[in-house]
Amino acid sequence: MAGTSIVSEKDRKRREFILNGRPMAVVLSISLPLILLGAFSYLSSIIDTVVVAKSDNNALSSVVMISQIKNLFTALGSGFATGGSIIVARLIGRNEYDKAKQAANTVISIFACGALLLVTVLMPLSKGILLLMGLTEDMAEGGLGYFRIQLVSIGVSMFNTVFLGLEKARGATVNILFVNIMSMSLKLLFTVVFVTVLQLGTEMVAFSTLLADISVTCYGVTMLIRKRYLFHYSLKNTRFKRDFIFPLCSMSVPVFLGKFVFSMGKVIVNSLAIGYGEDAPGALGVSNQISGSVTNITNCTEDSESSIESYNLSAGYYGRMIRIFFCTLTVNLIISSVGFLILTVFKDSISMYFADGDPEKALLIGKIFGYERIGIIALGVNAAVNGLIYGIGYTKLSMICNLARLFVFRIPSMLIMINCFPEMGAESLGIAMLISNVGIGLMSVVIGTVCLIKVKKHKTKDNVKL
Repeated sequence: MAGTSIVSEKDRKRREFILNGRPMAVVLSISLPLILLGAFSYLSSIIDTVVVAKSDNNALSSVVMISQIKNLFTALGSGFATGGSIIVARLIGRNEYDKAKQAANTVISIFACGALLLVTVLMPLSKGILLLMGLTEDMAEGGLGYFRIQLVSIGVSMFNTVFLGLEKARGATVNILFVNIMSMSLKLLFTVVFVTVLQLGTEMVAFSTLLADISVTCYGVTMLIRKRYLFHYSLKNTRFKRDFIFPLCSMSVPVFLGKFVFSMGKVIVNSLAIGYGEDAPGALGVSNQISGSVTNITNCTEDSESSIESYNLSAGYYGRMIRIFFCTLTVNLIISSVGFLILTVFKDSISMYFADGDPEKALLIGKIFGYERIGIIALGVNAAVNGLIYGIGYTKLSMICNLARLFVFRIPSMLIMINCFPEMGAESLGIAMLISNVGIGLMSVVIGTVCLIKVKKHKTKDNVKL
């Protein structure tokens, strides 16, 4: 029974489709809006990079490094959004809408308070954080205003991430696409007006992001106060009890720690990259963004796949879970392969564009990206496996993968290149990225195979008790 919650016919039909529709049709229907969103998000980040580079090229490395520091804190919202969406998707899959609403309301409450607390604590520590994370005194001083605006944006985006995670849990990915297109359109408009037209400085890039994030928050709050909305917010529907908090944390904390540590690794890598000159972190960041034109898109299938897998796990459709995984893997391999070919053909032109016509910077970007692009297909495989892992609830495995990607593959290979092959210069950064990405791809194949065997033998664990 669905209980007493008001459940729209659209939500019921969506659940039926996810559980009984053709696997590839389900994967494409739920994933395509998120894939389009990934493309728009990538475009948004590219605009930031280009605007900063053209307005103040000396600020590029600072902005890249600060963006990685921001990712450390947004990993908290991302981790709990993943855990919360897995729990909610399982409950909807079992047709337990009342409990799904309780779970959603509880997660929203936790993060509305947590986001406010985080910003309050971090704001006075701004400059110390930047220095601790490896920025030079000049870079920290120059990027301080930008970072403080980003801290406020972190608090807002944490709430947004959790809310949008709940929308993914109910399969409403088209809604997510539209609201994010609205947000990114506003961001583009504000960026062009503030930075390009009024020339107010790079801090306004961060301020444009903040305004765009606030627009998503307004949408989320509007939805939550609607009485006919599936997750209509009411304080009496929150459940701060061990039988919910423990499963939520057991699902979410490994995802958070994995993402946090991996983001920390990027900060460490950027700190090491400074040894090759202040342009090196910027070139590495640009290389990451170029490959991100493909990997950001394939990463979007993680969330859609995990929700679909969670629905089917709760319904006991184990064979269908395996088919869903291979459909997602097929989609990712196609996207990764086409993207790899396009980026390979236009590598030099893209590098020159991001270098704003500077041949030396274009050469540096091209050298790093020449290696990094090789791992694009491997990361597509990793994304499909992560979606399966999240759907089953083996989130500790995702943490192990991120730790291995950082401490087994990336940092050791980078230290070896720096100490044993110093004559290679910043090109070593690309080699380290290659080893890291291919290594995690191969590791994902092994982990995915083990998980599929367990699913086939019905050895999955669903420990959500509400």
